[in-house]
Amino acid sequence: MNRKTFAVLPGFFALLALAACSSSTKSTPPSTASEPAVQGKLEAPVVVNAQLENASARVTVRFDAPATGVRVNVHGLDGLVVTSPPTLAENADFPQATTASYDVAYTRGAGRSHLVVSVSGEFKGAQRTRVASFAIGTPTDSQRSSNATKAEGANGERIKVMPADTQ
Repeated sequence: MNRKTFAVLPGFFALLALAACSSSTKSTPPSTASEPAVQGKLEAPVVVNAQLENASARVTVRFDAPATGVRVNVHGLDGLVVTSPPTLAENADFPQATTASYDVAYTRGAGRSHLVVSVSGEFKGAQRTRVASFAIGTPTDSQRSSNATKAEGANGERIKVMPADTQ
């Protein structure tokens, strides 16, 4: 054997070993149809609903996983003012499949305004948050004609491109 053979042989064996380690027979955990593909930031496993009336709302939170240290807050946007206490739950624990309901009093803003519900706590050992917004009212002319450029994203979702603040 010549010198080149001795130099190339160890590299060949290293490549052979690497190929054997990265075989396509690796076991991958099977995906189940009940587990949706995760896109974006992980949220708290809760479902938030609200039944809105003229001056009050019934907020319902369903916990799809056990939760500890839960905090539920509400606040208003676009002129809506929450007149009841903004903290609905503080450092509360909920077992899985539990539903909690809260009454919220508010004063509506002119046109369309929003009631925002925030649920945060520890779910399955990780700190998670979910925020839900509920619109009430009909937009005014000035709310309809915002200075935002309306466009569509890559997946057809509606987006608004807002002008930058130049100050």
